[in-house]
Amino acid sequence: MEAAAISAVIELFAAYRVGIERSADLEVPLAALGVVRFTAPGLNGTATLGASATTLRRSNPRGSSDRDWIAELANQFVGRFKLKLLRSGFELWAMAPVTIMGRLLITAVSQPGSAPTAFRDAKGGALALWIDVEITGPVRTTPLASDDEVPHEGDVILFD
Repeated sequence: MEAAAISAVIELFAAYRVGIERSADLEVPLAALGVVRFTAPGLNGTATLGASATTLRRSNPRGSSDRDWIAELANQFVGRFKLKLLRSGFELWAMAPVTIMGRLLITAVSQPGSAPTAFRDAKGGALALWIDVEITGPVRTTPLASDDEVPHEGDVILFD
């Protein structure tokens, strides 16, 4: 799951022309968090994506509010994460994203033992990613899907 999450977040920001790389720690304060709950048979979890103001604004092609944009980024991240897991035979379902802004961040990021996977970008911005999973029963996978069966990030799917 960690490899899928790291790959998904790096690819997501590359799609918005913001290159990021892993970092040992968070060097810049985060401006906002986007939180998406997910579930699968035998498991519940939360994906949390945090970004500094500079990274948020440089990745935002339409100039929407930071609140809307971090929610959209978190939603797109979970979509990419789900597709990567589906290719490995693991299906999960996500709920709508929620945003946490400014003054609430100190409690969200200061808990011992819950350090995020940290990233930095070339222009001094920062990103943080938390994946929290709770096993609630037997975790099931499905047979591996072929690459043709799972849509690729950015594909347009039309339904009849």
